[in-house]
Amino acid sequence: MATISNLPDDVLSNNIFIYLPAKLLAQMRCVCKPWNALLSHSSFIKSLMDCSIFNKHDILMVFQPGFYFDDLRKFTVHNLVRPHVQLPEFIRLPSFLKKPYNGSYDIIGSVNGLICFIRTSTFYDSVIFIWNPSLGALLPLPPYNVPPGSRGCYDVLFRFGYDPKTDDYKVVKLTGHLLPPKDKFRASKNLFGTWFYVVKKWLQVEVYSMRKGSWELITQPFPSHIARILDQDYVCVDGHDGRLHWLGYLDEEHKLQTIVAFNLGVKTFVEISVPDSLQEFHVNEPNVLGVLDGKLCLMSCATREKCEVWVMNKYGVAGSWEKLYRLSEKSSGKLSPYGFTLNKEFIFDDSYGHLALYDIIAREAKSFNFRASVIGKPKIVRYVDSLVWVTPPKCGLGVEASQTLAGKEKVRRSKRIRKDTPV
Repeated sequence: MATISNLPDDVLSNNIFIYLPAKLLAQMRCVCKPWNALLSHSSFIKSLMDCSIFNKHDILMVFQPGFYFDDLRKFTVHNLVRPHVQLPEFIRLPSFLKKPYNGSYDIIGSVNGLICFIRTSTFYDSVIFIWNPSLGALLPLPPYNVPPGSRGCYDVLFRFGYDPKTDDYKVVKLTGHLLPPKDKFRASKNLFGTWFYVVKKWLQVEVYSMRKGSWELITQPFPSHIARILDQDYVCVDGHDGRLHWLGYLDEEHKLQTIVAFNLGVKTFVEISVPDSLQEFHVNEPNVLGVLDGKLCLMSCATREKCEVWVMNKYGVAGSWEKLYRLSEKSSGKLSPYGFTLNKEFIFDDSYGHLALYDIIAREAKSFNFRASVIGKPKIVRYVDSLVWVTPPKCGLGVEASQTLAGKEKVRRSKRIRKDTPV
């Protein structure tokens, strides 16, 4: 009589294991060596994630800007079938991540069930984490470089992605030294903060490799003629195919735009032109860069009455842009776009400022029944059941030890700042 222990691998993986939760599967690796090999194989891990996205889970996590893990008003979990219903017990939060003193958390990105976020207290006291909520595994990253000295204003941007060629997860850090614009009205920090500031110089790009467990400075510089970067990726779908993308300004007035792409494998930057009709940037309703069905897409709301969705059918070819959808008030209300989920649902703010979801096929909109933050758009992460284990640092340090090292790095930075600051 056949037992589960002698069933063929394809029957086990395709008919049994694929429908079990990742946390249980992680425990089942300890049953025997054949199961450990099967459940650790990259093809099964990918199949489990695909099954989670398209069959098992319809869960979205919404992180407001400057969220806290213990504040359910700024971190909520929703079912896509009934997004107005919250699921407070679905995700087990990292227990030790209490509200930091005079600081908060912000999402950097999410790929293959891993979530990358940063805890910030001050500019020189930040820690980046990679978290697998399916397994409850959390990896604190080693400290990254900060600009020397205490003078000047800097724009530091992070993005999280996956390199399929090396099966590696990477964090990319861009740093721009900002200067106020020539227009004195736009240069007013009281009115606009640093929104209209432009980059005088892009510093050397830094990349963290989870496989190596360290940061490294890359040789190719960020394109020097880019005046500023829009750090969007509100729905956290960028970076799955080994590339990261930013929407950048070409001029001080923040009108002319281009797309900057970074290849995680060869560590090079290229530019991609936007459609001619979307070239000029609209301050009230800016263009939004995203991904739709694995293709680069741009969402433009030149007016509040319509939203155009453009898709690049052939990657990197400017002539392959195609206007795929035109969403109007009749179909989904006056809207402000966020982007498309992995299942191609359209996320937006409706005419009342509520976060909402629109099914392109069914032409049906559903509200999350709460208003988006007035200080910035939230980050939306699709829950993916994942067996990807966040590899700890090679030295074997835990979270507490890593934070101790981060504290020592903070002291070292402070000493360097005092040394560099003129008397």
